[in-house]
Amino acid sequence: MATPARLFRRLLRRVRRHDWRCLIAYSALILLSASIFLYLLLAYYLAGDPRLVPHTIQQARNVLLVTAHPDDETLFFSPTILHGRENPDVTRSLLVLSTGAGDYHGQGDIRKAEIERSCTALGIPSARCVVLEHGALQDNPKKWWRQDVIQDIVAHYVHMWKVDLKIFTFDNGGVSGHINHRAVSAGVRLTGSRKYAEDFPHAPPVYALQSTFLLRKYSSLVDLILTSVPFAWRIGAAVLTAAPPPTGHDIYGNRALLVSPWRTYLTARTAFSQHDSQYSWDRVLYLIVSRYMWFNNLYRIA
Repeated sequence: MATPARLFRRLLRRVRRHDWRCLIAYSALILLSASIFLYLLLAYYLAGDPRLVPHTIQQARNVLLVTAHPDDETLFFSPTILHGRENPDVTRSLLVLSTGAGDYHGQGDIRKAEIERSCTALGIPSARCVVLEHGALQDNPKKWWRQDVIQDIVAHYVHMWKVDLKIFTFDNGGVSGHINHRAVSAGVRLTGSRKYAEDFPHAPPVYALQSTFLLRKYSSLVDLILTSVPFAWRIGAAVLTAAPPPTGHDIYGNRALLVSPWRTYLTARTAFSQHDSQYSWDRVLYLIVSRYMWFNNLYRIA
């Protein structure tokens, strides 16, 4: 049986002979093996470790996801919104600020019916699955939505639903760069601002989904290697030491890495399949190659 050292020497000899095809094959095999190893480690063995999924997230009982359009909840946030779905004490809510392409292409009623079915597949109660039709928040890839309107709407639902510990939404990049996604991020950030916190001292923290450049976005599980780099010492500590108990200050609460196990990934696919009007060949490919279907890395907005 060949040892790692012997394999490495063999690889070097092939490189010296300019056998680049062999080098590419070896590199691809190494990347694939590392990706699968990290996936199994993070999706199963370390799935509940507070150094990767902070106590702030694990202890939340009323969770709110704020998106711009129907299908955002599955295409971008499924690992997040499906986290803790088997815990009967956790109530998850979805607030969609526009009917999405429904407004822009005249399919509003269709999109609303689709997202109701998606919420059912995701296990979100129908009373907590809300799609708005607000005059200032019409889907338009060239129009920036008013941040004060978004702040007021989110604050209303946070209070009404008694959202206790966290709000999830886009970051400044909006994942896809869509102007409506970025406006949602800006508006929800106001909900996490110091002024808002002074007026509402029990305002929940806000977690944003980190955007990446195009190649990483469509690298599927391979991108888990790069995504894990900022979490490297946390992963090492989680492997080698016992999980720390909850404390008054969550020292790991500044960021999180949520990786969907296989069953959760299939649930997300089922939820997206409810969006019939959006089910095209490129979206089917997206469900496989997009990193956001498999894992979410989030950071807490200060």
